[in-house]
Amino acid sequence: MEFLARIVRFVFWVLVLSWVFRLIGKVAGWALRRAMTPSGQPGVDTAPAGSPPRGPQLASRQLVRDPVCGMHLAETLAIPYCDAGQLLHFCSVECRDRYTAGSLRKAANG
Repeated sequence: MEFLARIVRFVFWVLVLSWVFRLIGKVAGWALRRAMTPSGQPGVDTAPAGSPPRGPQLASRQLVRDPVCGMHLAETLAIPYCDAGQLLHFCSVECRDRYTAGSLRKAANG
């Protein structure tokens, strides 16, 4: 019975230590993020005009959806295609070709 009690005590302390290390990691991450912003306020950027964006602005890129396969990707990575005055974005050349082949078939059928 004492052996079982030691195992339970060991598992308890392993759980407690894992929670402590996770808490320390979260506090350290919070402190690092706070130290990285110039004024200590999240989202405030005092970089000179014309410099590349950093920090929270990187996460705010616009996502576009490929009309063929439905994949979402950053607008900067997408392949643009203008069809009848409408700007479409594709994830690959294959998807763009499939779309143009489909629209040509629709135009031929009237």
